[in-house]
Amino acid sequence: MKRILVVLFAVLLLAACQPTPEQEYVVNKGDNIVEEKLNATPKPAETAGGTNEAQPTAQPVSQFFPTRWDDETSVSDRVSIAIHADVIQKEDGLYPVYRLKDAPLTEEMARELAAKILDKPVEAYTSEPTKEDIQKEIQDYLDTVEEQQEWVAAGMPPREDRDETVFSQEEIDAQLAYLRERFNNAPDKLETRTVSDYRDLHMLSETTYTMESGEKAYISFYKWGFSIHKGCAFYSMLYNENSYREDKEEGERNAKLWHDVTMERADAEAILNSELERLGLKDYSVFSAYRACRCERSRSESLTYKSGGWVFILRRNPGGYPTTEFAWQPSQYLNYGSGDGFDANRTVQDEHIMIFIDENGIETFACYNRREIVGMPNANVELKPFSEIQRIAKNTLAACMPYEIIGEREAEIEIYKAILTTYTLRVKDSDEYYEMPCWVLLFDGLHYQPEEYRLKQRDSIWHTHEALVLNAVDGSIVHTDYGY
Repeated sequence: MKRILVVLFAVLLLAACQPTPEQEYVVNKGDNIVEEKLNATPKPAETAGGTNEAQPTAQPVSQFFPTRWDDETSVSDRVSIAIHADVIQKEDGLYPVYRLKDAPLTEEMARELAAKILDKPVEAYTSEPTKEDIQKEIQDYLDTVEEQQEWVAAGMPPREDRDETVFSQEEIDAQLAYLRERFNNAPDKLETRTVSDYRDLHMLSETTYTMESGEKAYISFYKWGFSIHKGCAFYSMLYNENSYREDKEEGERNAKLWHDVTMERADAEAILNSELERLGLKDYSVFSAYRACRCERSRSESLTYKSGGWVFILRRNPGGYPTTEFAWQPSQYLNYGSGDGFDANRTVQDEHIMIFIDENGIETFACYNRREIVGMPNANVELKPFSEIQRIAKNTLAACMPYEIIGEREAEIEIYKAILTTYTLRVKDSDEYYEMPCWVLLFDGLHYQPEEYRLKQRDSIWHTHEALVLNAVDGSIVHTDYGY
């Protein structure tokens, strides 16, 4: 409950008052200007005679920015923005743009990963829904659609306790096709069978395997997600250190599951790097890491402690960009749009891999929303001058300041780190994406809270960073959920 209240409090801060900025902050209006820049390629060098025929393509020029940003900006008599930030950027100063597409794991790839992470299996037990279970799901969905169509046909608007979205025929057909696919792949009944490898592992399945050693392993495999949990017959929950501290303060029962993690991060990361090379995943880099305890969750929903170690969240790292973690940004509450005809309601799913390492190696492995690179439309896109990024950042944060809620107290926002990394931009009228440069500005807006709590928040490794994300090409505000 405490974490929910923190999120609601942040929303109230921003909703309190939003003054008109001195200059309008930039948004992506969907006018193809950004797209044209992303696809621009270096021009051939001209000859002395004014022609560029038969000349080699010009080499990309490195773009470097100041390594430090210090500034002070007064927003009102009581509110100011301070910047004391290291500027983190690529060492070579080259910023390529990649084009990606969704690439769900195939059954063959899933079987290869399972064989590399787990020992040889001797027995398997399917815990997925049976055909009878899926048939009930299909009927429940048809009943929901029929009921919805009846009250819409009667001219009744959606009630407060109903989903406001009215299903289109296209959505209905897609959902029924998905359910029928599950039905076709579902077993007639739950069964235990003898196996010698993972050839029986298929999509839309949840299966428990018994190894030659007698150890159990649970595998869940769906279109956009694949996970392996060693040492458990159902699946494991990763209980992070920050959640434990909050549960302990609030007297939650889960806090009793915690065991102090003595493993050092350097030791865990050494195991991780060796395993990534063995699994063929060297193009991913560590996005965040934190101590955690792994607990087995049984079908009765009870939890049992299994082991302590480190969770690593990995992101694909095209072109060697710096990576960082951020969870929330004020631009999500600003009044801005994405232009006509742009699908702003379809979220961009976050591609990542999660690995839990303890002294025995990989104990939990999960990958979600996998993508693959299909091209590089620009080897080094031209970025907006840093002075413009500074102006837009200060102007945007000034428009988000919580004037009313702080009352007569003095308050200050401090930008403490600026990172030039990448984000995913949806390609218009396509199922593909750009992976392109953006500025992530981590800031601290909690100066009116006790000093020790504020600094604890900043140093936390578990989703407490506030961030403003700006497109590095045109300075537009990035909505990280929708990819524009």
